[in-house]
Amino acid sequence: MRQTFIRLAACATLCATIVSCTEKLPHKVDFYHWKTTYEVGSIAKDYMAKLQSETIYLHVFDVVKRNGEIIPEGKIVPFEHDTTLTQKIVPTVFITHSVFGNYSDDYEVLADRILSLVNTIFYRNELGGYEELQIDYDWTKMTKDNYFKFLQILSNKAENQYNPAKVSCTIRLHQIKDLKEMGVPPVSMGCLMCYATTNPTDGMDSNSILDVELLKNYTQHLEAYPLELDYALPLFSWGVVTNHLGKTKLVNGLSASDMNTDAFKKIGENKYEVVEDGFVHNLYLNKGFTVEIEEITPKLLSKAKAYLDEKLKTDYHIVYFQMSDGFLKRFTIDDLK
Repeated sequence: MRQTFIRLAACATLCATIVSCTEKLPHKVDFYHWKTTYEVGSIAKDYMAKLQSETIYLHVFDVVKRNGEIIPEGKIVPFEHDTTLTQKIVPTVFITHSVFGNYSDDYEVLADRILSLVNTIFYRNELGGYEELQIDYDWTKMTKDNYFKFLQILSNKAENQYNPAKVSCTIRLHQIKDLKEMGVPPVSMGCLMCYATTNPTDGMDSNSILDVELLKNYTQHLEAYPLELDYALPLFSWGVVTNHLGKTKLVNGLSASDMNTDAFKKIGENKYEVVEDGFVHNLYLNKGFTVEIEEITPKLLSKAKAYLDEKLKTDYHIVYFQMSDGFLKRFTIDDLK
C-alpha cells in the first residue's frame, strides 16, 4: 500500500512538472504605433484591453539629413487624444543613418531640438508628460561613438527637464551578436528588434521579416548582454513586387488575402503572378509582374516566442510592431500573450 502511494505521489509530481514546463510564460504586451496620423481602431482597443496593455510606443517624427541640414520629417499630425485610452504614451523618434554618418553639428543642439519638438507635440495634443523617450537608430561600428555621445547628452537633458524622462533605444540583432564591436548604448534600457532579419529583395527563400533560425544564431549569447531588454516582435506583412526587368519594390502591408482576386494567379507557395493590370495598395501593377508575399502567421510568431521562452527562462516584455486593426485581426488574443 505504501509503495503504491509513493508511486502515485511520484507520478503526480512528474505530471505537475510537465504541465508547469509546457505552460506559457506570462508576458507584458504593448504595441508600437507607427503612422503619421494617430488613430487606434476598435480591434486595437479591444486587444489592448484584453491583453492589459499599459503602453503605446508612439512614433512622433523622423530625424533626417537633407542637403547637409538635420531636420525633422514625418511629424505626427495634430490630433484629438482619445480619452478612453488609459495607456501611457512613450514618444519614439526614428533617426536615419546619415545623421551620424559624418556628424559635425553640436550634440547639445540636436538633443535640445529633439526634446523641444517632442514636448511641443505632447503639449499641443494634450498628452501630458512622458516618462520615457525612445530613440530608434541602427548604429554601426563607424557611427557608434557619435551616436553614443549623443545618447549620453540626450539622457542627461531628458532626466533634468521639467518633467524628467529616461531614454531608451532600439537594438538590432547584429548589435547583440557583435557586442564587442558594436558596444552597449548609454541608456536605461533597450528594445531588441527580433525581426527584419534579412533583406527582402535578396532572393532568399527564408522569410525576411522573421527567420527564427537566424534569430537563434544572432542571440546565442543573449544572456551576456549587459543592458535590460524588452523584445519587439512583428505582426506586419509586405510584398516584394518584381517587374519585367527584374527590378523589385517592397510594398508594406500586402498580404496573401490581397492576392485572392481574379487579378492574381498563384505560382508558388507565397508567390503570385499578375494576370490583370490594376492597382493594389495604391501601386499600379502590370500583367506579368510577380508578387512574393511575406507575412507573420500565428504559427511563426508562436515559434519565435517559444524560442525566447526557452532562452530567457523568465517573463519578458513584448512590444508588437505594429498596432493596426488589419494586422491584429489575423491573430487571436492567445496568439499574442
